[in-house]
Amino acid sequence: MRMWGNRSGGWWLLVTVAVGVSGVSWLARLLPGVVGGAMVAVAATVGAALTQRGQRLVEEAASRGGASGDGLLHDRQGRLPRLRDIDDLLVIGVHPAAPEGSTHAPGSRVPPFVRRDRSAEIEDALRTERFVLVVGESTAGKSRAAFEAAQAVLPQAALVLPDPTEPAALRAAAAAVRRERRSVVWLDDVERYLGAGGLTLHLLERLAPPGAVVLATIRAQERARYTDVQGLARDPSDGSGGRVGRDVLALTREIRLDRRWHAEEVARAREFGDDRRLAQAADIADRYGVAEFLAAGPQLLAAWQDAWAPEGRHVRGAALVSAAVEARRAGWNRPLPAALLRDLHERQLTAHGGIRLRPESWEEALEWATRPLYATSGLLIPHDSAPDAYTVFDYLPDAVDDPVLDDTWERLIAVAEPEVCVDIGWAAIREVRHTAARDAFQRALDNGVVVAAAGLALLLGQNWRLDEACQVLRTALHSAPADTDPQSLYELRSDLSWWTGGAGNKEEALELATELHEEARLRYGEDHPESIATAFHVTRWTAHLGRPAAALDLALDALERSLRTLGPTHRVTLDCRFEVAGCTAACGRTAEAVRLWGELADDATRLLGPLDRLTVDARWNLAGAVCDAGDTALGLRLTEEVVDGRTALYGADHPRTFAVRLQQAALTARSVARDEALALLAPLHQDTMRALGPEHELTLAARHQLALCGNADLRALLTDCERALEPDHPLTEDCRARLTDPNRPAWHYEPPSW
Repeated sequence: MRMWGNRSGGWWLLVTVAVGVSGVSWLARLLPGVVGGAMVAVAATVGAALTQRGQRLVEEAASRGGASGDGLLHDRQGRLPRLRDIDDLLVIGVHPAAPEGSTHAPGSRVPPFVRRDRSAEIEDALRTERFVLVVGESTAGKSRAAFEAAQAVLPQAALVLPDPTEPAALRAAAAAVRRERRSVVWLDDVERYLGAGGLTLHLLERLAPPGAVVLATIRAQERARYTDVQGLARDPSDGSGGRVGRDVLALTREIRLDRRWHAEEVARAREFGDDRRLAQAADIADRYGVAEFLAAGPQLLAAWQDAWAPEGRHVRGAALVSAAVEARRAGWNRPLPAALLRDLHERQLTAHGGIRLRPESWEEALEWATRPLYATSGLLIPHDSAPDAYTVFDYLPDAVDDPVLDDTWERLIAVAEPEVCVDIGWAAIREVRHTAARDAFQRALDNGVVVAAAGLALLLGQNWRLDEACQVLRTALHSAPADTDPQSLYELRSDLSWWTGGAGNKEEALELATELHEEARLRYGEDHPESIATAFHVTRWTAHLGRPAAALDLALDALERSLRTLGPTHRVTLDCRFEVAGCTAACGRTAEAVRLWGELADDATRLLGPLDRLTVDARWNLAGAVCDAGDTALGLRLTEEVVDGRTALYGADHPRTFAVRLQQAALTARSVARDEALALLAPLHQDTMRALGPEHELTLAARHQLALCGNADLRALLTDCERALEPDHPLTEDCRARLTDPNRPAWHYEPPSW
């Protein structure tokens, strides 16, 4: 965690740079007319079966043609296909629609392409950029728009499509692009390629040499996980995880595609009057996106939810889908084995009523869940390259917000591959399930996945166990295999710099941060987002070593570079402004700091939302600066808002939340009344005792404030501080001095400066 301090005011402030049912039911009633009756439904089922075989046929042909089994898509001759030769777009990830005409004709499951308003922008980006990312909600049409743009601009290029379930496929892709004069690396749903052992900055550079472009898509909900809490300031305490993935995505030219189609796009869809699917989708475009309706996203959601009805005949099938959705939300992004799905679905079935629902057999449930409903996708999709394994239709996890069951976390962690455990760990942190996160990271680390050390160190560091966090990182770096991706080691060293400084070794932290910054500058250049990001640690530890003016110069330089290269609304630019405001406060320029923190808090609220970590932390620092400027009433109101924000972000029992509540109580004691302060302190002490234990620093700090209010035994507190803390800890020293001089000025605990 990061803190900007102003000792004169007693503040050390935590910072981080860091479909309604009726409408769906109406759609379900509408769909028999959409699919055109029983004959079309039968034809669709045949077509779907052929489509599910499509990828297998390509791979079998590749094998016959001498493909090397490298996890890449090959044609019948075992070569990389050209973009112009791809006519079955289901192979590259486009959602199927109800068939039109012969189900045997190429493209029968995909309607004619309707040019999108952003198509020209995607095409221009493919001509000039090395990394292009199309972002949109599930079924927004992003895969279709992106691939059609690539076929239009680069028809002769080789298509490099790595299998996301094959760990070596990305390395094979990097080797393949070096052999081609022109190539497009296609990473549909790029989140499947991120995580432990996946895509890093180092590997991304290898995938895009001159003549190659990486074209990726990502669902907006997944993209938010890398922006909501993941600024580039390399603060491991933001609890976000996936900083490697965040850094990768920060390098892309990002183009957003709306799920709801604009009027001009709908008008273009109506021009294809001979395709009934597009005509019907255009007629309903005021309710749903055209691509969303064609892929039957709302219809499939309704089918799943309706299957839970007591009079339904597919309650076990509904439980299967719920289990797959739950696993996806818990970070399991790979195909779900049938045995695990069978185990997990029993828990869902029990939670909804169990045997009283008279569930159908397992075989009937699996057949229903995997059947192409409405002649489009199934709720569960059998995976071609992983026998007896399934993925869930990606519209569904984004449409619900149900919590993951406790025993689901335990079961997934127990059976997951170590690399998957890392993804589960970060998902657990996002869901404020810290015990599950710890277990997931520990299992991954015990099985040799060194990047899991970042997550485990985070959990330790946020609980004030800084030396342990540093030891975990040092051990991981020492034991890392020789072939570990350099970017992964770089990230671990960055974390080590942060927690080392937090543990009090600020000189060592600054030295390591400076090394990392120089490496980034040499590898990427001065103006690269990575180089700007690594400057933040140098800035922070320079300030904490008593050189705030020098730190401010560094922060202003980083801000200038970020404004020039990334623009005023980029996350990195906001992070730079955070550093400038903090250094300004550290220089004692309180009035200017109040203005900078206030402007940043307002802009972050507008751009990132009120519960983004940067927004909340800017408001916390604003509260401290306002108090230093003499307006304690406003400072207290702002602190109360931060308590609410911290609770929403981390949970009520997180040390960060307790730290803000402690400062709220201290401010109340100083500026309002003793009784009101006690009303805050008594429940706070009980909560820290329960959640952290009697000897945790925050628990002892709450007792210390109770003692200042005359409601705790100072001598007993001193004994406990001497046993649990360092001999020269400020809490211990103040208790000892206050016993000698009861009238000494009030001193309030300050959280550590990290």
